[in-house]
Amino acid sequence: MTINIGTRLSLSDIVRVARNYESVGVTDDVLNAVRRSRRVLEELIYSDVKIYGVNTGLGDLFNVSVNPEDVAKYSIEMLIDHAVGVGDYAPDDWVRATMLIRAHQLSLGHSGVRDVVINRLVQFLNEGITPLVPRYGSVGASGDLAALAHIALALLGRGYVKYRGRVMSAAEALKMAGLEELRLSYKEALSLINGASYSAAVAALGIWDSYRLLRASLTAMLLMLEASRASTAPFTNEVNRVKLHSGAYIVASILSNLLSDSKEVNTSGRVQDPYSIRCIPQVLGSVIDSWIWAYNNVMNEVNSVSDNPIIVNNNVYSTCHFHGQYVAISTDLLNIALAVLGNLIERQVAQLLRREINGINNYLVSGPWRVGLMLTQYTAAALSARLRELATPSTVQNIPTSGFQEDVNSMSANSAVKLHEINSIITQLISILAYVSYTVLKLRDGCTGCGKAATRAYEVVARHVEGVQTHSEAISRLAGAINELADLVDLGLI
Repeated sequence: MTINIGTRLSLSDIVRVARNYESVGVTDDVLNAVRRSRRVLEELIYSDVKIYGVNTGLGDLFNVSVNPEDVAKYSIEMLIDHAVGVGDYAPDDWVRATMLIRAHQLSLGHSGVRDVVINRLVQFLNEGITPLVPRYGSVGASGDLAALAHIALALLGRGYVKYRGRVMSAAEALKMAGLEELRLSYKEALSLINGASYSAAVAALGIWDSYRLLRASLTAMLLMLEASRASTAPFTNEVNRVKLHSGAYIVASILSNLLSDSKEVNTSGRVQDPYSIRCIPQVLGSVIDSWIWAYNNVMNEVNSVSDNPIIVNNNVYSTCHFHGQYVAISTDLLNIALAVLGNLIERQVAQLLRREINGINNYLVSGPWRVGLMLTQYTAAALSARLRELATPSTVQNIPTSGFQEDVNSMSANSAVKLHEINSIITQLISILAYVSYTVLKLRDGCTGCGKAATRAYEVVARHVEGVQTHSEAISRLAGAINELADLVDLGLI
């Protein structure tokens, strides 16, 4: 299936192109809009209209007049000046998602680039040519300048790429793919780098992964509720209709439905369960509502013009449409929300190791010379602490650049990169909770009294942990099976 740019991209479109290498197309209607925008720019460049980066200098030099042909002549030099990314190379899917989103945003017809620029990005995606892009460098303000400059240079045959299973020079890859040399005209180098496409791409993929983790966390908590013999009263529809938060109602409704046929729950005799058990709808629900807010903002960014200057109704405007603030605040919120989820899971692990909750023994020990599963909570505590470190907002870390011109930087790329590390930690925490829950149920004669949904989850866990020699191995195997756990619960949000 071909994913067409220039209309609205979905999150699944981004994932399919970035990770599954599905082909990308661009329709004639979209290219015609791109050509109209270019004609407007061509008519204005030699007028008295000052057009930033076309007949003026860049950044702090915005008042210096220049010849547009000189801008075109020195495009490569300008890109080299901006290609100052550092650190490990970004994963291939981050780079592919960035190229897709940049091509899509340029194809919206407000940037004034030629269609050949968009076609070159599409060719790279369809040929599987992936530029090597250092992970760090963007402040998410004047676009993701560093990351996008590395991609732009590769389009011109500079720098290095991955192609046909190996790293090679971009020039060699162009030759092998039969692609002609591309020379940029005025405005095009600037348009390739002056957008928050890298931040949006990294954020979008992280949001996709976090959605899977929200579903997997519900599966693990379903097992935990069975293992803790929890009261289901806090999850009933009647109780939760008096609260107006949609996420809380979604969670309560799902849990109430999936536990309706269980004979394990409501058997503890406890008047009230601890917060980490009783308050799941309120805590996980707020995380889900935060995810929804972040998802909507990032997808709006993906499908928006992200450039400066832009062309609207035959006029050129200097704007701030390249700024990554919406992405940054969205991913910061999601990072904080996921840290809250991590804290919730760690507390659930700790509660399951109490005799009052599991109905067996403290730490599930089998003798005075052993500590049972005590260390699962130690590891969960370490992971939860790391989440709190990572959840420190990037948006408040403003450092001005380019003199006093670029004085409010979003740090959106930093925030989006952190989301992926946070997702990795949440994966481990879910795996620990699922393993401890499974162990409690196994020691209590298996999941014989569980509801159908929990029984399926129990069987998935059992299949992956049977025969393991250490707790660590069991947790690692469950982390690798996180998508299987996610598939057992549907939130119905995307």
